[in-house]
Amino acid sequence: MLQNFFLLEIDLSSEKSRLIEIPSEIVKYFIGGKGLGAYLLYKYLEPGTHPLSPENILMFLTGPLTGTSYPTSGRMVVVTKSPLTNLYLDSHAGGHLGPEIKWCGYDGILIKGKASSPAYILVSNDGVEVRDASHLWGKTVSETVETLRREIGRNAHAAVIGPAGENLVKFSAIMIDSDEDIRRAGIAARGGAGAVMGSKNLKALVVKAKKKTMRYANPEKLKEVSIKAFELLNKTKFLKVRTAIGTSFWVEPMNRYGILPTRNFSRGYMEDAVGLYGEYLRAFVKRNVSCYNCPVACGKIVRVDKGDVKVEYEDIALLGSNCLIDDVIKVAKSLKIVNELGLDAISTGNVIAFAMELKELGLLKEAPSFGDHKGQVDLIEKIAYRKGIGDLLAEGVARVAKTIGGRALEIAIHVKGMELPGYEPRSSWGMALAYATSDRGGCHQRAWTTRAEIEGPLERFSTAGVAKFVKETQDERAAAFSLIVCDFIPLYKPWEAVEAVTGVEFNEEDYLKAGERIWNLTRLFNIREAGISRKDDTLPPRIFNEPLPLPPNGKFSVNLRREIFEQMLSEYYELRKWDDNGRPTREILEELDLTKFFPDVVNLISS
Repeated sequence: MLQNFFLLEIDLSSEKSRLIEIPSEIVKYFIGGKGLGAYLLYKYLEPGTHPLSPENILMFLTGPLTGTSYPTSGRMVVVTKSPLTNLYLDSHAGGHLGPEIKWCGYDGILIKGKASSPAYILVSNDGVEVRDASHLWGKTVSETVETLRREIGRNAHAAVIGPAGENLVKFSAIMIDSDEDIRRAGIAARGGAGAVMGSKNLKALVVKAKKKTMRYANPEKLKEVSIKAFELLNKTKFLKVRTAIGTSFWVEPMNRYGILPTRNFSRGYMEDAVGLYGEYLRAFVKRNVSCYNCPVACGKIVRVDKGDVKVEYEDIALLGSNCLIDDVIKVAKSLKIVNELGLDAISTGNVIAFAMELKELGLLKEAPSFGDHKGQVDLIEKIAYRKGIGDLLAEGVARVAKTIGGRALEIAIHVKGMELPGYEPRSSWGMALAYATSDRGGCHQRAWTTRAEIEGPLERFSTAGVAKFVKETQDERAAAFSLIVCDFIPLYKPWEAVEAVTGVEFNEEDYLKAGERIWNLTRLFNIREAGISRKDDTLPPRIFNEPLPLPPNGKFSVNLRREIFEQMLSEYYELRKWDDNGRPTREILEELDLTKFFPDVVNLISS
């Protein structure tokens, strides 16, 4: 029996809600999660909508596998128009909120409008309430979560914003539960979704399922596929490394290969970086935490003076080496404040490193110097509360650079307005192309090429096969992020699991084609909203203009020449069947049936 999608739409302006039924056909074409979000955003958001206006749509979406027996099915995604980039945004989070939404009988929650005063939403199997949140406004994340649980119950799960979201910091995050929890918390960090929530006067979305309401077309088939998926996962050798060290494992090899961003991306390694390595962090880990239905438990909780905090590779790279902070416990202390105030750690680390270099150049005298941990902590708080220079820095690297001008534009590290994550593109050419073509700006999750470059099959400092690898990975990841499952594990026939849950006939070809369809749709959204073209699919000037010193001791360096990058980009466009300016052709959109759903796209594309 075919299973349709059911979305809960909540209008904060009227405090009314309704159920929206999405036909099962959408599963075949867009799967769920990211794909469903792209479909809904393109279909229902008025072109040119300001991201911080009441008209912007904020969606908390699950996928067909969320809350099921398939491994790592605890994830969810926030989809909206980004205030940081003015582009399509999907920001993924682990934890336990996604299954809770599913168990209440919804495949997602769509929020529009703006509350007249601070509010929070309570969703359960019994219905929806919009409640007063004036007593929560101004509270930190853990204070908010704790207060809500005292009011609603200990087993409630919450998506909340901190002061950064309230103050509309352009890279504020939505925090899922709290690191103080015994179970893993999540973060929808990238792109400023927290500011969208703040602009709606929405402090929290709380979900409490009193019973598990799940619908499966073929429960026995789902059980069979899930068992085989767990068997495959348990045979994966890297699983034990993930469990032991988590993502911090990658700090040492990234530093050794010259891929670790250091000193505002002016170097690819940090001397004497052992204090940032995963093995060093391991000595301070208090406990491991995992998302729903995940055997990996890769979350590493460290105790610092302000409480518990989960430390990941990206935190260490951007708040650590990129700011010349050389001790993981100092990073953890900064990260705890970042999380409590509701900021994206990747963007925050970039913004602070940028400010530190601007100070060196005499362009931002109030900023701290590289290596100044106390100055870093002070600046985090100034950004979240928009105090002093924090008000400027709260706008993100791209806007700061535009305001200051001159040399600032040359050392601003972002793509399409989104600050780069922890992989130096001059020493990872696959990441250079992945960053430039990502649908949400500088992002590593659309195509992570680094491991393929240092272990094979891609050759380092070569263009051979890069465009094909990036394109195919982007398509497959778009499908996986629509399921939604963790990108740390090998997937066992996810298309069979989707068919077992939904009843929609679905095979591997359908799965990969859906990923490509979703990728093209987000491109069309970005063309419609921001006129994105080849000129935007590029990298920061520093990447093309400055050689990158490599370890050991910076005796050797590497260049990524602009003409080499443009060669990869042209090959990528050709593989995608986009024109030379990066616009999808009618041929590919008809091949993917996108003109069937959105006839107006012909006005945006190359004929």
